[in-house]
Amino acid sequence: MSEEHHPRPDVSMHGLRRLLIIFLLVIGSAVVLVNGWVVYSIWQRIVNETQNDAHNLSQSLSRQSEDTILPVELTLQDLRDRITLVGLDPERQAYLRTLLMERKASLPQLHGLFVYDSQGNWVLTSEGMFDQRRNNADRAYFKYHQQHSDLDLHIDEVIRSRSTGDLIIPLSMRLNNRDGSFRGVLLATLRLDYFRQTFGYYNLGERGLLALMTHTGNILYVRPFANELVNRNISDSPLFKHLLKTSTSGTATYKAAVDGLERVFGYASLKRYPLVVAVGYDKQQLVQAWLTELVAYLTLCALLLAVIAALGWLLMRNIGHTIRDQEELAMARDRLAIMNRTLQTLALVDSLTGLANRRQFDLYLDRSLERANNLRAPLALLMIDVDSFKRFNDTYGHLAGDECLKYVGNALQSVDHHADDLIARYGGEEFAVILCDCEAETALRLAHAVREAVAALQIPHRNSENEARVVTISVGVHVIQRSQKEDRQTLISQADKALYQAKTGGRNRVEIV
Repeated sequence: MSEEHHPRPDVSMHGLRRLLIIFLLVIGSAVVLVNGWVVYSIWQRIVNETQNDAHNLSQSLSRQSEDTILPVELTLQDLRDRITLVGLDPERQAYLRTLLMERKASLPQLHGLFVYDSQGNWVLTSEGMFDQRRNNADRAYFKYHQQHSDLDLHIDEVIRSRSTGDLIIPLSMRLNNRDGSFRGVLLATLRLDYFRQTFGYYNLGERGLLALMTHTGNILYVRPFANELVNRNISDSPLFKHLLKTSTSGTATYKAAVDGLERVFGYASLKRYPLVVAVGYDKQQLVQAWLTELVAYLTLCALLLAVIAALGWLLMRNIGHTIRDQEELAMARDRLAIMNRTLQTLALVDSLTGLANRRQFDLYLDRSLERANNLRAPLALLMIDVDSFKRFNDTYGHLAGDECLKYVGNALQSVDHHADDLIARYGGEEFAVILCDCEAETALRLAHAVREAVAALQIPHRNSENEARVVTISVGVHVIQRSQKEDRQTLISQADKALYQAKTGGRNRVEIV
């Protein structure tokens, strides 16, 4: 009696186990999804906020830098106009010297204002008296204006002042005589400490980066690094290689060229001047902030997943035999599927060359023709025949002939072609190539490449009709143009016709009809 009731508990237990598995999977998936969404949302919020902060700060600093330089440019323009009007005669120099001193006093960012003659000699400075033997003709900004006739403001690399030893940014303009010839240089120097003081108000964290650079990648100012990085060129960084070429401002995450640390950057080009401001927040610090917020979520998720895993382990231990049976069944099914795919492949592949066989060729040609006719796309067919192959077999035997066909098949596959092209053994010593979306010029190029690849094999054929006495092929090409519609018989017939012309025309050649 007891033996008759054994199957019933087994069946009910199997159902219960299945329900438990589903329940545990649902709970575990819910825990993972909810916590995963929370984790992702927190990270995205931190990244988005950081990107917005970096972008807004870079925009603000770019406008601030422009506001710093603009009054200096206007001052230089006014001074140039006055010099042009009153000249630099000794009796005018006292008036101009006073004007330079007043302008410097009104602009705190200025280190000094200077006027040089065409030889680089000091003529006037905002400092009043100076050593008249001083000469700045060797400075890069002076040489620039000697060689360039434009009158725009020129911003050069950071230099050290010869009068005070301070690091300064030279802003210069060319002075011309009335005939347009070079008269000298008008120079304003910005104190680098002014940018250090102004940019120092912003807190970007311990490893946050803030930089003012030229559009060519030269650093004018960068914090938190020392002055050794001033004038270093970082034009190979992503900012100058890619980002600025697509947008004058934006955000991106990349490794900084100055120290290799990955940061979330905001960048902005000055609208009026060839300068760029970059603001970077250390990504590692963002990750640390993110992990700090995630401790509670991750702990809860880990505990819940541990409970689910323990329950799952107990469950799987109880139904282990059933799972193993299912696995064996699945393996048998997979083996059967593999065997079916192998049989299907054997039915479509030529056993000698490993290329597509005639059956696969016919199927693929029908599909390609249907697609070409529907989409009005070009379709090319190459018919290929091994020249004097019967003589080759008669001379070297059929085993050598089979090896020859293998080599020819490998040569056809070695030629560069598209993934959707089909190379097939059409029958005997004949091969065929279907080229989808292929114009006549491309098809002819490929046909010649195929012919040359086979000839390059240098397979000896002493009874060949060609002078080299090697195995060659003839190729016939036919292309269905975009405006044409053809059936498979016409396409094959035309390609065969081209092949016949290649044969009768002397072999080892390509013909197209």
